[in-house]
Amino acid sequence: MAWFKTVKPGNVVTAPPVVAEIEYGLNRLKKSSRKYQLLVVEKERLLGVISVLNWNPAASRYFGKTKADLEIRGLLIDDFDIAISAIAMSHSCSVLTANLKHFQRVKGLDSHHW
Repeated sequence: MAWFKTVKPGNVVTAPPVVAEIEYGLNRLKKSSRKYQLLVVEKERLLGVISVLNWNPAASRYFGKTKADLEIRGLLIDDFDIAISAIAMSHSCSVLTANLKHFQRVKGLDSHHW
C-alpha cells in the first residue's frame, strides 16, 4: 500500500486475473475473521480507485502467441501470469510485480519489480 501512495491513481490499473487471485486469497480465510474483514475493506478501497482492464480480442491474441512462444522455449509460466501479460500488452501497459523472473520471460512485455 505504501507504493500506491507514491503514484497517481489514474496511473495504476489491474487485470481480471489479479482480482481473481485476490478473491481466491480472501475465500481461503474464515469469513468471520478480523483479517478477512480488514482485507475485504482494503480490496474494495483499492478497486475503488484503480480500473480493471478488460480482456479484449488483442489480449487473446497476445495470450496465444505468448503461451506458444514460452512453450517452445521451455519457459512456461502460470496461465494467469500469461493472461496478465497479455492484457497488459493489449492495453500498452507495463507490469509491476514481485515475480519479475517469470514476467521477464514474456517477449515484448515491459515489466518492473515494485
